[in-house]
Amino acid sequence: MRKLGVLFLTVVMQTVCLAQTTVKGHVVNERGESIEYVSIGFEEDSVGTISDAKGYFTLQIPKGRTKDLSFSHVSYQTTDVPYQEYAGGKELTVVLKDRVVELTEVVIGKKNKPKTIVGKGIPAPGVFGISGRGIADGPEGGPTFSCSKSYVISDILVNVSGLSYKQCTLSVNIYERKGGQLVNIHQKPIYEIIRQEAGAHTLDIRPEENIVLKPKTDYYLSIAVVDSDGEGYLYMKGYLKNGLYRNAVKGKTKKLPICPAIQIKGYEVE
Repeated sequence: MRKLGVLFLTVVMQTVCLAQTTVKGHVVNERGESIEYVSIGFEEDSVGTISDAKGYFTLQIPKGRTKDLSFSHVSYQTTDVPYQEYAGGKELTVVLKDRVVELTEVVIGKKNKPKTIVGKGIPAPGVFGISGRGIADGPEGGPTFSCSKSYVISDILVNVSGLSYKQCTLSVNIYERKGGQLVNIHQKPIYEIIRQEAGAHTLDIRPEENIVLKPKTDYYLSIAVVDSDGEGYLYMKGYLKNGLYRNAVKGKTKKLPICPAIQIKGYEVE
């Protein structure tokens, strides 16, 4: 019976493997430069991955998925690859076009000091852990919020409790929530490398561009681990605060009763 059970399991595993399509490829821009950490998958689906630091990816697609395969990155226009192009499992070269964003003129008073736009909230027991390495179940999560006035973000403060990685790359995204869609409001990616040796600390992230928050607009700030030296977790203190969670690729968003300890500060726009 034991041999029969092992044989049955082997047959099942082979059947599952045969039912999948393996898609490999390289994501570049119009200048032929590799694009790091591109989200690749199907809209509102748990199947997906993230390209590595050199733009390469491998994705296992289960049988039955026939939608366009979507490639997105904050600095580029989203590109869809039709089913007919990836169905054969051939290696792809996907070219993304630059995303042109109209810059908003910002005036900040000389005596203006940073104000807290999003606070921590009420402390929750335990810690908030995020896994990653660009795998399909590597989530992104964070607070939802809105402003009563216009602000330019100055600091994003992340309260890190520790790492089980030796080091990892953290990605921060700030989205405007338009109905059921999430639209990035910045053009440059926000990455930070965190090392285990740093221990518990507050990570102060300062965006390189002016990220403007408009009044009476719904936003979502998310953090995700997009690269690391192996499998593991980034641990942060948790707080009772409204937030969202979703697969780091294209998955559906779910409401989050507990968020990682993230504060957002900024200058009020005159």
